[in-house]
Amino acid sequence: MKTAKSLLSLAIACVVTAHTGLALAQASASNNAPATARATSQLGSVTGRVINQATGSLLQAATVRVLELNREVTTGRDGSFVLTNIPAGNYTLEVNYGGLDSQRLPMTITAGRSLRQDIRLTSARYGVEEMLVTGRAEGFASTINLQRNADSLRTVVSADALGQIREGNIGDALVRLPGLSVETRAGVQRTATIRGLAPQYNTVTVDGLRMTNVDGNRDIALDSFPANLLARVEVIKAPTPDMSADAIGGTVDLVTRSAYDRDGRTFDVQLGTTLNDIRDSWNKQAGITLGDTFGENRQFGLLGSVFYFRDERGYDVVDTAYTVSSADSFFINRSLYYDRDEMKDKVGAGLMFDYRPSDDTSAYIKAIYHYDFRELWRRGTDYRPNPATQFDVTPDAGSSTGGRVDSIVFYREPKNVFQMYTAGIEHRTGDWVLDGRLGYSKAKKDYPTTLQVVNSFNGVNLTYDRSDRDFPVFTVDNAVDLSNPSSVAFRQFDTNQVPRVEDELSVDVNALREFNTGRFPWSIKTGFRATIKDASQAQPDTVRYSGLTGVSAASLLEYYSNSDFMSESNGRAQLLPFFPDWRKYLELQQTNPSAFTQNAAAQLFSAETLANADFTIGEDILATYIMGTVDIDKLTLLGGVRVETTSIDSQANEVAVDNGQITDITRVSDSNEYTNVLPSLHLRYAAMDDQLIVRSSISKAISRPPPGDLIPSKQENAQLNQRIIGNPALEPAESINYDLTAEYFLPPLGVISAGAFYKDIDNFVFSSSRIASDGVDERTRINGDGGKVRGLEFVWSQDLTFLPGLLSGLGVEANYTWLDSEGVYPGRDDDLPLVNSPDYIINGILSYAQGPFSMRISMNKMPDRLESVGGREALDKYNAASTVWDLAFKYRVLDQHNIFFNVKNLTNEPTVQFQGSRDNPTSVVYYGTQYTLGVDLSF
Repeated sequence: MKTAKSLLSLAIACVVTAHTGLALAQASASNNAPATARATSQLGSVTGRVINQATGSLLQAATVRVLELNREVTTGRDGSFVLTNIPAGNYTLEVNYGGLDSQRLPMTITAGRSLRQDIRLTSARYGVEEMLVTGRAEGFASTINLQRNADSLRTVVSADALGQIREGNIGDALVRLPGLSVETRAGVQRTATIRGLAPQYNTVTVDGLRMTNVDGNRDIALDSFPANLLARVEVIKAPTPDMSADAIGGTVDLVTRSAYDRDGRTFDVQLGTTLNDIRDSWNKQAGITLGDTFGENRQFGLLGSVFYFRDERGYDVVDTAYTVSSADSFFINRSLYYDRDEMKDKVGAGLMFDYRPSDDTSAYIKAIYHYDFRELWRRGTDYRPNPATQFDVTPDAGSSTGGRVDSIVFYREPKNVFQMYTAGIEHRTGDWVLDGRLGYSKAKKDYPTTLQVVNSFNGVNLTYDRSDRDFPVFTVDNAVDLSNPSSVAFRQFDTNQVPRVEDELSVDVNALREFNTGRFPWSIKTGFRATIKDASQAQPDTVRYSGLTGVSAASLLEYYSNSDFMSESNGRAQLLPFFPDWRKYLELQQTNPSAFTQNAAAQLFSAETLANADFTIGEDILATYIMGTVDIDKLTLLGGVRVETTSIDSQANEVAVDNGQITDITRVSDSNEYTNVLPSLHLRYAAMDDQLIVRSSISKAISRPPPGDLIPSKQENAQLNQRIIGNPALEPAESINYDLTAEYFLPPLGVISAGAFYKDIDNFVFSSSRIASDGVDERTRINGDGGKVRGLEFVWSQDLTFLPGLLSGLGVEANYTWLDSEGVYPGRDDDLPLVNSPDYIINGILSYAQGPFSMRISMNKMPDRLESVGGREALDKYNAASTVWDLAFKYRVLDQHNIFFNVKNLTNEPTVQFQGSRDNPTSVVYYGTQYTLGVDLSF
């Protein structure tokens, strides 16, 4: 649908939703006016907030109960609660919050009036000292209470756990959660796999609104949001009908901070530095957060936060590719050794304004900005044996004639900007709660400079030794001297830009009606959401040069050495002593462009790349839902249905090539529309004084195809003999999800849980390739026949305060996830899992806190997991098994300040990928160990 049409539909739907809600309210009031008037005159209410006396934090997910009526509510984000329709009389109000002592207070309800009752909770077991040690006890308590009282199954990362992040990367905090694995890219934890489902099957939201993404997929990078703005992160594994259904695996919801998170002023400063041992370089970071409430009745709240991070790091890589015979004999056709250096500046800022004129009304405006600018360069030596002349090939060695060795430099300056603006309002009137929200987000990426230069030693006879499979060694068997710069020849010089922008506008309106007068309180909720997304990509500056005239390649070299390069290889990894100097090439292009020439192949490549990258796509989603909740003593039932209609419009170029010439470039348009009906049912049963919580759910969810796969393009790459075909007809993957979980909450603070889940998936998306009739390798994305994921999750988290003496400071957080997934791939009859789905995940954290000192040691372990599917087993690619250890220390100074010291990747565990088996690594990356020292100051 076009944007104008979508906006019209959006406006009509908003009016209809608002009108329906008002009509229902007026009808209810009109039909029951006499009875309501009489009843209201005999009823009253109680409202208030629940506060942690020791820290001033406003406590969300505390339970507030009127004992005589067995009526119960859970406190909201700001610790507030409201209990309405209470007959006049004397009652006992009981407040419970795990980790703090329960309180019972007498209260008198007066007919027609509202009683204000603020409750401050304390703890005999966790005194002020313990609560202020590191925030660990309070953070753990927050996690436990939010999970216990949630409407559906979820895992929560507390503010304390987020405080362990020292480089602004949320992925570092998620990696220890049950059922999650987070893949490392460029040295950071980037994307989350939830319950064996790859990132494209999950959703990342900010306060419930989807994040935008500039990479043409739905793999939201977790380091693209400023972590200093977060109050917590929730991983929701069973969404309710009032949430976006685009989450087969789950939803990672980033909950932002507010001035009303604390009773009083917030003033925090963070300073730190990190040593990256692989380059002996230092990172720097600084952040400040200031928030407070003000006004005669503290009705205004303002919180601002700014964070700066300067990253200077490097890492060492070897990427290897193979020619595989029909007998599955592997011959190396290239090994690229390179060291990569990176300088990164990140700025995260946010401003949150709240207005709360009464207990019944609240409004907010939020602005979030994240800037990420990097300078990336790598110097590489690419050994390229000639597979056409291979001989003496064994599992450990091989030789060839007529190969080459390339000296490569790559330089890029990616600039990413993410911004998000939201405004919302909520109002309670009687038993109605109405809310609305408007959101806009934009992500933009461009490259002020991107270039690659390749020089070559040609006609090189090479023999390789791969007795150490991770680090093949190459020997020159003829007279080519790789140390002689005058022998090097210019091969190519590429410059390109891939600017991309994506923005999204969303509006949602919700109406909740509570019915609290009967024995079984119940409610009904309905709402509407519309999102309008537009994305575009173009390449305004793309060119490949294949010739250099009037200047020698030797005069444009940079001499470079790195004695510590890939030290783990024990000298097997070797770089050439010189590389193209990208600065000299860039200057030459700007001052004397005629020095560079293009042959026919370079001209074709430039024209193809320019045409292939140019596309636009729009995705509009209109959604509505209705759901009901009923409390039957200790049993809560929540059920409903969500309906989402998706409309897609896209434009791209279809490129035709014949005999090395572009014969036609046609602008092609396509559109698609589909509707999904998504019911769900959730049960929650509380027993043993709410210590045992049993949950069960059945739900239907979808995963929309990545936007980049939907464009109607035909992209030709003559150099690679490859054709990429977009598929606008891709259908969303659908899944029926079953969950059963039992959680036993241990006093005073802990939980043991066991859960089982099963997902039956249709139409999952994967890459398919074939050799077309013209001999071109033709690739496209298609829907698979189906897949299944089943799993078990076990969790034990507890402060071991029952132990004697100094041992009482111990704490443990451990979880184990077992996964069994099945993917049905066309052309493959063997049993294969879904991509990125590990067989198990093990996480363990042992912590200790005593007096001003606390520490934790953590471990994450995963086995091999499928990364891509080939035509047969020898062509399948995997991410290799890994075990990563981290350490964290903290020491409290002057009651409220902390000195911290963290060690990340204690054992320098590499990130490895392989093809077929671990004997054939395709990528080995060492990121090194990082040591971080800093201070957290609270005033």
